[in-house]
Amino acid sequence: MSLTNQQRLLLIANHPQLIYLIQRYAEQSGCHVTSVTSVELAIDEIKQSSPALVMLHLKAWPHDDWHLLRRLKGLRSDTFFPIVVISAMADEARARAEGADHWLWQPVMYADFQEILVTRGVIPASIGHTPGQ
Repeated sequence: MSLTNQQRLLLIANHPQLIYLIQRYAEQSGCHVTSVTSVELAIDEIKQSSPALVMLHLKAWPHDDWHLLRRLKGLRSDTFFPIVVISAMADEARARAEGADHWLWQPVMYADFQEILVTRGVIPASIGHTPGQ
């Protein structure tokens, strides 16, 4: 099966368990995740593959997470892509003010992940289901 750009997701994270979880959720949803560990790699990937959405794990970086989010937002002048912030911190309002379109609380639940994919048109609502159903 060939994936379209509409089914490609980009994850910027450096936490192995989160990367594994998101990759598993994406596979169960019929999508592919490319994970990178820096915004520089993310910029290259965005230019090469035009992902359907970009997920940024906040509080995973040794420097300013908000700067990373602003850099991603700045890339949208060339290509629009929704930005999903993943975090356990209670900064949803600031994330949205800085450019995030969606927020996923940690721990990330499969139903919440799929809801964003359906909302953004990455997968049809008929695919959205709970594993094991």
